[in-house]
Amino acid sequence: MSIKSLGKQSLIYGAGHILARLVTFILLPVYTNILTQSDFGIISLVYTFLGFMTVILHYGLDASLLKHYVPAEPKEKKSILTNAYFSFVITSLIFSVGLILFRHHVSFFLFGAALPKIVMMVAAILFFDVLWAIHVMILRAEEKPIAFVSMSLLNVCLTLGLNIYFVVYLHEGILGVVKSNLVTSGLLFIGSFPVLFSRISLASLSKAKWKKMMKFGMPFLPAGIFSMILELSDRYILNYLTDLETVGLYNAGYKLGMFMLLVAMGFNMGWQPYFLKKSPDDTGYISKITTAVLFLMGFFWFLLALWTKDLVRLQFGNYSFFGEEYWAAVNIVPFVAGAYVFHGMYLLQLPGVYLKEKPSWIALVRGLGAISNIGLNFMLIPIYGIMGAALATCISFFLMAVFLFFINKQIFPINYEWKNIIVIFITALGFYFLSINVELSFLQKLLMSLSFPVILLLLGVVRIKDLKTIAN
Repeated sequence: MSIKSLGKQSLIYGAGHILARLVTFILLPVYTNILTQSDFGIISLVYTFLGFMTVILHYGLDASLLKHYVPAEPKEKKSILTNAYFSFVITSLIFSVGLILFRHHVSFFLFGAALPKIVMMVAAILFFDVLWAIHVMILRAEEKPIAFVSMSLLNVCLTLGLNIYFVVYLHEGILGVVKSNLVTSGLLFIGSFPVLFSRISLASLSKAKWKKMMKFGMPFLPAGIFSMILELSDRYILNYLTDLETVGLYNAGYKLGMFMLLVAMGFNMGWQPYFLKKSPDDTGYISKITTAVLFLMGFFWFLLALWTKDLVRLQFGNYSFFGEEYWAAVNIVPFVAGAYVFHGMYLLQLPGVYLKEKPSWIALVRGLGAISNIGLNFMLIPIYGIMGAALATCISFFLMAVFLFFINKQIFPINYEWKNIIVIFITALGFYFLSINVELSFLQKLLMSLSFPVILLLLGVVRIKDLKTIAN
C-alpha cells in the first residue's frame, strides 16, 4: 500500500471512529432533558461495564489476530480467523450466560439496585459487541475502509433512530436506552456476519495455532485494561462513594469534555502512519508538529471552556441542550477537556516507543495512569465530589504524559520548542482565568475567541506551514 493510500485510509478510519464517538454528543440533549440524574447514572455504569468487559473478552487475541492475519496467505488466513473467532464465541457466550444466570446478584453489584432485565440485555449486547468488533476488524485488515465507515454510519443512524423511538416516543427511559443498544448491536452483528461467512472453516481449527496466537496476544491485555481503568473507573468509584445521581451529573459533564478526545483521535489517526514511515534517527519534524498540535488543542480547549455554559443553556423549543438539573456539570468540563489535552501530549510522544521498538513501556505508562487515577479518585471525591473525579482524571493523564517524556528523554530525545509551548499554555490559561473572573458579553467572548489564535500567530509561536503539515 502506498503512503498516499495509507493516508486516505487512515482518514476514513478516523472518520469512522469519530462518528461512533460523536453520537454520544448528539444524544446528550435527549438524555439530559428526559432522563433523571439517577437514570443517567445507571446508563453511565452500563456503558462503563460494557467497555471494561469488551476489552477483557478480547483478551489481547484481537491484536494477535490482526498481526497474524494481515501478512498470511489466503488459506492460512482462514485458519487464523477461525481459531480466533471460535475462541471469542465460546468465551463471550460463557460469560454472557453467566451474567444471565446470576443477573440478580450482578445487578446489585453493578448498580446497587434490582435491575435484572437490564443485566440480561447487557449480556446479549456484550456477546454481539465482542463478535461484531471482529467483523469490522477484518474489514480493516483487508483494506476496505469504505465498508468500515459504512458500518460506523449504520451504527450512528441506528443508535440515534432507536433512541429517539424508545426514549422520546415510547418514554421507556433507561430501558429504552439499553434496548436501543441491544437492537443496534444485534443488527450490526447480523449485517456484518457475511464478512466472516466465507472466511472461516471448522476444519481449520487447531489447538497449537490458537496457543501460538494467545502467546502473542496476552501481553496486550494489561495495556487495554489499564486504559479502561483510566478512562472509566471514576464512575464506579463515584457510585461507591456517593450515589447514582452524582454519577449521572458527572457523566453529562464528562461527555462534553470528551470533545477534546475527538480532536486527539482525529490527529492520531494520521499521526501514527506519518511517524511510522520515518527513520528512528529523524526527530526534527516532531518538535514543530508538537508545537502546532498543542496550539490547536489549547485553542479548542479554551473555546470549550469559554462557551460551555452558553451551549448547555441553548433553547430548542421547550428544551435546552442540557436539562436544567444537569447545568452544574459544566464546572468539570475544563478539567475533563484538559485531561484529553494531556492525552494529546502523550500521543505526540509515541514515536519514541514505536520507532525504538519499546512497546512494553506503553503498558507501564498506562498502568501508572490507572493506579494514580484510582488513588486520586478515592482521595479527591470525598472532598470535592464530581470536581474531585475530574481533577483525578486530569492529573492522571498529565502524569502519563510526563512519565513518557522522561522515558523518551533516555531513548528518543526531542529538542522541543519549550518557549513556544510555555507561551501557548500561559495564553490559554490566562484567557480562561480572565473569562471566569470577568463578566463578558457575547461580543466580548467572540472577540476573545478570535484573538487567541491571532495573537499566537503574530508572535510567531506557531507557523502556518506547520498547521498545513498537520492538515495534510
